This record gives sequence, C-alpha cells and structure tokens, in this order.
Amino acid sequence: MTAAAFNALMAAFLLFSVLAGLGGLLLDRAARCPGMATAVVVVVFFGLSWGGSLLLVD
Repeated sequence: MTAAAFNALMAAFLLFSVLAGLGGLLLDRAARCPGMATAVVVVVFFGLSWGGSLLLVD
C-alpha cells in the first residue's frame, strides 16, 4: 500500500468516526428539539454514505 493510499484511508476513517460521533451526540440530544435534531441527523448520516459524499462533491 502506498503512502498516499494509506493517508486517504486514514482520512476517510477519521471523517467517518467524527461524523458518527456527531450523529450519536445529536441523537442523544434529540429530546430537546426533535425537528431540528432529526434534520441534522439526516444530513450527517447522508454524509456518512459514500454516495452522499460523491453527490456533495459533484
């Protein structure tokens, strides 16, 4: 594995971890403002998918 491929893999892993943690935090806080929390969770989990990421880039 080349260094560039390894760096890309680590960047994707880090991004997924941060977004998954943010999604979990928002789900935990959803009782206060359920509508806004639901909208943000949908956007966060859409960003977790590779297809969603590709759509946002193009």
